[in-house]
Amino acid sequence: MTKNKQNSHGLIGLKVLITGATSGLGYSTSIALAKEGAEIIAIGRDKRRLEDLSDTIEQTIGSVTLVCLDLANQGTIEELSQKISEKFGKLNIIIHCAMPSLQMTPLSQVTLKEIEVNLLSPIMICFRLISCFHSVLCRNPKGLFIYISDARMKKFNGPYNSAKKACDQLLLAYKKQNKRLGVNVVIQYPEPMGTKLRKKIFPGEKTIAADVVHKEAQKIIETVSYTHLRAHETGRNL
Repeated sequence: MTKNKQNSHGLIGLKVLITGATSGLGYSTSIALAKEGAEIIAIGRDKRRLEDLSDTIEQTIGSVTLVCLDLANQGTIEELSQKISEKFGKLNIIIHCAMPSLQMTPLSQVTLKEIEVNLLSPIMICFRLISCFHSVLCRNPKGLFIYISDARMKKFNGPYNSAKKACDQLLLAYKKQNKRLGVNVVIQYPEPMGTKLRKKIFPGEKTIAADVVHKEAQKIIETVSYTHLRAHETGRNL
């Protein structure tokens, strides 16, 4: 099968792990990076959607490795980092898009189980991604961690808001610790997108243009390209 050639931002061959790759921004970013020649490691819980992603990436100059798992399960991230280290030897970029959430609910009506799934678990996933992949990202060439956050908080999204803020603080601390040497860290705040997650979090919100998610994926490409270029200029090669 002939692959479609795309213009490259110099990202050919970069190994990129993307969480939440089966839908929304994670899905669009996976395809956008594959068009630039990146080697995608796509993480998601929906096997069918992962296979759909693979079929699309097959048409690009990139490649994809599908990993169907739930990051919240005990030991999955630890095992994943070990397997990636053994198979690829290094990892250039992590783009963490995955995020569960409740529908808008007064905090007094949220159950302990819902707090565990929608607040505590996302924080632990973010921490485990940092701790388990730090050494892999630090290998020559050095790496980049992009976290997809959200600056738009609403009053009935307490667990979601709190999880995003907590993960922001984790990544800010990680960024400061790696300011001179180590992993480049970027927290990205996309515009509102018409994804399944957003429709669940903000029901009744006015319709958002379908192309917004693709534009936000391109912004991530620009972030990766800029960081990649800057890393070469300063000797911190991706």
